[in-house]
Amino acid sequence: MIRVGVPISPATLALAEAGRLDVDYIVYYAQAGLNEMQKYIKFKPLFLHDLPEPFWLNYENPFVDSVMTEARAMLELAQSPWLSTGIGASAEPQAHRDGPYREANDEDLQSRETVIENILRHGKRLKAWAGVPLLLENYNYHPTNAYEYICEPELFTQLIDEIDCGMLLDLAHARISAHNMGWPSAESYLEALPLHKAREIHVTRPGWEGDQRVDLHQPLLPEDLPLLGWVLDHAPIEAVTVEIEESIDEATLFDQIALMRQFLKDR
Repeated sequence: MIRVGVPISPATLALAEAGRLDVDYIVYYAQAGLNEMQKYIKFKPLFLHDLPEPFWLNYENPFVDSVMTEARAMLELAQSPWLSTGIGASAEPQAHRDGPYREANDEDLQSRETVIENILRHGKRLKAWAGVPLLLENYNYHPTNAYEYICEPELFTQLIDEIDCGMLLDLAHARISAHNMGWPSAESYLEALPLHKAREIHVTRPGWEGDQRVDLHQPLLPEDLPLLGWVLDHAPIEAVTVEIEESIDEATLFDQIALMRQFLKDR
């Protein structure tokens, strides 16, 4: 049976405290810190996503002692069935600036060779360190220096295969990359990814910024669900995370969970 989860947010916590959070797990973002985890762990099992900043697999040295010590404490407290994090970026440094995507200066763009070398070396080290299965997440392409190379399905597949890890499929990211990179359809882009290694999927509705699709974490609409159904027919998904914007209100979050429960029940 496919499990359903949501990420941490004030609405998630409020529904949990009221006994109205109908999910199987909560995704905990490591950037929130170790202390905040105590608020959620008493209600539902936690899936740990990401490591404390600044951990990026493409960086030259992401294994900072203070970061890894906190990450280990989180992993042990959460008893997460797997650790998930992004595949990496293409620049060091890079960050969110004015838009819903990451950006980097031209001089900070790394070469393809550097990105591949760093992600492979650090990905294998992270897999060995974690002690639980490692799932790496696909990203959403924008021409901002932060997403070069890594959103190419062939390279993403190569990295997953050589690290020998699982995949966290972010469906909105895939839809965004397919459109922004000029693929014929979302399905054609998805077919080029290593779906057979996907165990968890994040779902949300992407938005628009001009002619570019962007990751706004908007509530799902019924029209978004057929593509999710297509993925579930093509990948061994064990968990579906409804990854809505943190500012979502309780009523909308409750309805989104109900929508997903009903969709999975009707399949």
